Amino acid sequence: MLPRFGRAHGRCPGAKSRPAAGYIRGMTVPRVFAVDLHEVDSDKFQDSRDSGFSTYVLLTVLLVSLSAMSIGWSLGIAGASKLTICLFQDEDICDGVGEFPKHLLFSENSWSIAIGILSVGGLVGALVSGAVADRIGRRNTLVINNGFFLAGSVWMGTATTAVHFSLGRFVMGIGCGVASGVANTYVAEISPIGWRGFYGTFFHLALMLGILGTQVAAALADHLQWRVVVAIPGVLSLLQVVLLPLRVESPSYLIKARHVNEARHALLKLRSGFDVTAEWQECLASLDSSVSTATTALSAAVQPTASAMSSGSSSSGSSSSGSSSSGSSSSGGPPGIFSHPRVGSLSQLNTSTGDASDSETTVKGSVVAKPAAAKPPPTEGARGPSSGMWQMICGRTRDDLRHLVGCSLAVMCLQQLCSVYMVLFSDSSLASMLFDPQSPLPTQWACIIACIAAMPAGILCMFKADTLGRRPLLLISLGGMCASSILISVGRFYGPSSLVVAAMFVCCFVFTLGVGAIPWFYAPECVPAYARSAMTTLSCSAYWCLSIVIGLVVPAIERSSSSSQWLFVVYGGISVVGLLFVALFVPETAMKTTADIVKEHSGSLHFVAKRRQRGSSQFFIGGRR
Repeated sequence: MLPRFGRAHGRCPGAKSRPAAGYIRGMTVPRVFAVDLHEVDSDKFQDSRDSGFSTYVLLTVLLVSLSAMSIGWSLGIAGASKLTICLFQDEDICDGVGEFPKHLLFSENSWSIAIGILSVGGLVGALVSGAVADRIGRRNTLVINNGFFLAGSVWMGTATTAVHFSLGRFVMGIGCGVASGVANTYVAEISPIGWRGFYGTFFHLALMLGILGTQVAAALADHLQWRVVVAIPGVLSLLQVVLLPLRVESPSYLIKARHVNEARHALLKLRSGFDVTAEWQECLASLDSSVSTATTALSAAVQPTASAMSSGSSSSGSSSSGSSSSGSSSSGGPPGIFSHPRVGSLSQLNTSTGDASDSETTVKGSVVAKPAAAKPPPTEGARGPSSGMWQMICGRTRDDLRHLVGCSLAVMCLQQLCSVYMVLFSDSSLASMLFDPQSPLPTQWACIIACIAAMPAGILCMFKADTLGRRPLLLISLGGMCASSILISVGRFYGPSSLVVAAMFVCCFVFTLGVGAIPWFYAPECVPAYARSAMTTLSCSAYWCLSIVIGLVVPAIERSSSSSQWLFVVYGGISVVGLLFVALFVPETAMKTTADIVKEHSGSLHFVAKRRQRGSSQFFIGGRR
């Protein structure tokens, strides 16, 4: 007996078994396989939506995470204390002579501008990231975006004046803004349903590694030139430019761009050894702009049956009867359910006519159905349907996404407002005020240990985000941050410095466990494909806007010793508000398809705990819906 290749991969943790797509009443229907040529029995293969760990997807996510490491490195430079001394000197000791002076002359205000301008560039990059990714693709956008990282690194590494250095930071910020949105969108679109949390956590882990790298470089500043340190993101960008083009593009983008063959091949590559029929239909349905997501999801499940009837009639009857049967399958439902304005009808893409030599194509040992050659002209733009941010906020898209948009924005804002890293790594003097100068543990190494202590929390989130769920991790994270903030405040007012240090380590750990890592992949996974770019653009723009505001507030807190005493009281209050919001409003997205999420939580802002089962009344803010 031949081996069953579809069982070579492990199933996703906690996944429920699904009936084989296309198998109805004992009848096997035509489908798309990722199998060897001699193994074409479709009943032996699992649904790709239940696919497990994939080495190909993992390596792709690791390459994408290089952009996150560059973001962390760029953010961490500001808080590297000894590195800051290398760049910020008093006028009487500043060496400004020579082609590449050892030190650059900064005033207090010019240094603050040089640090904060990165967030301004990040906002610019985030605002354009969605449109560019929809135009040229997610992978291609990340590859081209490395030009900003490379140019910014070269510009800062060769800086001779403060203005020169600040312009390099701005260019680097544009790259950070683009990568923050596109990288998470790309990872969400190539990850299986049951592994979105696992692969999505890599972004935050890589960002933390970048911050940790700058802190270690600052500790070695006596032996490492600052020009070399600021050029590290350029090296990472070169590595991504070389390797990332070898990975496949997002299937969702390829469908929107009307590259149907490439989209099917990409999906087969990502889900090797699994039956991709149902997931392929979901990709098509999620981009249909004429009906709601719930309806297109239902039609995607029905479509294989229609294709089977068409194929059966064509093989048993004459060519004319086969043509009429095929036509009825493509038009036997409401308009827009079995057709897409970019790629033609679903029956055209998933059924074939003629003999076996014409109806199949081989891709590295995989058998796939050959799509129809004819493509209808686009009716809504060359790159498929999409939704603007304002339409999405106002609920004017085909699905009312206001609740999901509000929750995604709130979670992303909580990440920035509760970020303890802004205290530890945004400014070294603020961290020095937090830790006791008389402590045997220097401030620099205290920050490094705090960052290292948070790494296990990121790994724990990676393995528990899909099994335990997003909501429990967010609640544990915010509750732990509230408790640790209270302990830090008590320690600063009354207790020993050791209490502050221990509570700070706990705060870093629980922050990374939930509210630090989850918002990055929560936004792109809870909205349909047609609104995904707009959603990530909106959430990442909010992230960088708050980064600008915090960059203006933190120096003011630093100059006021009385205000710094109450800083973690404010953090604790924000954590309590976030805890209540998550408990009342934020829905669970783990192990759910996008269609299920939208179906359960469409509409205006509502209490998730009050949401009843389908068919009963639903309670919303301001009354019944």
